This record gives sequence, structure tokens and C-alpha cells, in this order.
Amino acid sequence: MLKKIDHIAVVVKDVDKAAKSYADMFGFKVLEKREGPGGEFVSVMMSAGDIRLELFAPLKTGNSFSKFLEEKGGGLHHVSFATDDIVKEMKNLKAQGKKLQNEEPRVMPDAKIAFVHPSAAENVLIELIQRN
Repeated sequence: MLKKIDHIAVVVKDVDKAAKSYADMFGFKVLEKREGPGGEFVSVMMSAGDIRLELFAPLKTGNSFSKFLEEKGGGLHHVSFATDDIVKEMKNLKAQGKKLQNEEPRVMPDAKIAFVHPSAAENVLIELIQRN
């Protein structure tokens, strides 16, 4: 069962500049800055109260974030829904005939994640996340 929106992800050219902008405009505070696997991207997780925002900037060309930035100039990348049972959510979606981008959840240091293809959700990329 979905519990809440975990975060909204935005692709930007420069995470530090974007983080400062969100901090100045809305009081967001940086929770964590990290580099993605293989140095593909850098991300900043921010919060303002109960609202969490994750900013992504590609560090290399040819990955999904660099392609997104080239094609769209940045912007909303995905919406992440928190769940307490990601495998069950994935099975339910498959049973409904929805297209998933992952057959199994990806295991991250602090969570399991999986993506629902935009074609299944009115052209919005949805991330399912089960935090440890």
C-alpha cells in the first residue's frame, strides 16, 4: 500500500545553484549530497518541512539524466511514492497489465526502488520506494 509521496525529483544543470535557489525561495535545506554509481550523476536531497525534493545533475553524457537535460532542458523527472511492500506493489501493477521498467526492485544503500513506465501513468515516471 502506498503511504505518501516520498519525494519529487528534478533534473537540473547545476545542483548547487538549484539547491541555493530552492533554499532562497522556499527555505529548503540540504539533507544529503551524493554521487551516483560510476560517477554518472550528482544528487542533492532537500527538505522543507514534510516536503522532500531531490535534484539530479548529470556528470557524464549518455545516461538518462543527461539525455533528459538535452531533450527537455531539465525539469520534473519523476514522482516517488513510498510503500511498505514494493514487491507487492509491483505484482499488483503487473497484474493490471502496467509496464514496469524494473522486473525486480533495485537495492540501494537505504532503500529498494523500482520504476513504473511513464506509459502506465499518463506520461509521468513513477518511482516506488521502500526505505529500510
